[in-house]
Amino acid sequence: MNGASKNLLAGFAMLAIGTSALAQETAASTAANDAEAHNAIFEKAATSGLSPLSVGEMLSCSANWDRWAFIVESAADRAFTMGLRSELSARNARNRKVYWQRLARREMREDDNPSYFERMRADAASRADKQYANYASGSERGISVMMQSLGFCK
Repeated sequence: MNGASKNLLAGFAMLAIGTSALAQETAASTAANDAEAHNAIFEKAATSGLSPLSVGEMLSCSANWDRWAFIVESAADRAFTMGLRSELSARNARNRKVYWQRLARREMREDDNPSYFERMRADAASRADKQYANYASGSERGISVMMQSLGFCK
């Protein structure tokens, strides 16, 4: 291999390294922007003044926070998870799941049928599964609905 060929190969190697670094920087920037968008939607919903009132709404909150904990815990992009507000951390999501479930149980009246609670919990889980699937599809609407739900259930 002559000197020109070696220089050409070295140039390609440098180009590949530079392209890879640029791709990593772009991915990190995209993840940070993505986290900012999630945070903004959450904040808007959290400051809306809306909050769950019924047992079914509280159980929906619990189920949505459960799905969100899974999303954050399984996120491959550390830049994304680090860019999220602390309220959207996996730890907080697990705490909120338990909080809303306990609050829903306290809202049950003595004369309420226990099977009603379980039926409402199953319905909430089913709705949360659909919401999770829409979020996981990456659609703007799916992301928006998930973040709004979490904001209303702060």
